[in-house]
Amino acid sequence: MFDDFYNIDRNKFFGLKAIVKVTRTTYFKKSDKVTCEESFYISSKIMNAQDYNFGIRAHWGVESMHYVKDVTFGEDASLIRTKNAPTNFSIMRNIAMNVLRRENYISFRQAIRMLSGNIQKLCYLLK
Repeated sequence: MFDDFYNIDRNKFFGLKAIVKVTRTTYFKKSDKVTCEESFYISSKIMNAQDYNFGIRAHWGVESMHYVKDVTFGEDASLIRTKNAPTNFSIMRNIAMNVLRRENYISFRQAIRMLSGNIQKLCYLLK
């Protein structure tokens, strides 16, 4: 697979300087299972491995937030699309995520289930 990726037409990717291959090995304690996954990235900069690692991890930190907003809060499926409403609702989702993180819930889904009918607790958390 890497050979195919390496032979891409560089003219189609203006400024391409590097192709980065990342191999992730994950160990699952519960099932005692190990998985390996390869990902490829293109870059317009030449850097050392530590700098690429930092950039890729930082990117996925942002992506995990977008994943939670989409999957748990249904942001991509939202029909709110006019004027400032999409931005305002996105801000409210961010506030909700930060409040729930501060309270150390195991998952956002669990927190939403536990708090959805408890207005007093929600008001307390927002203070």
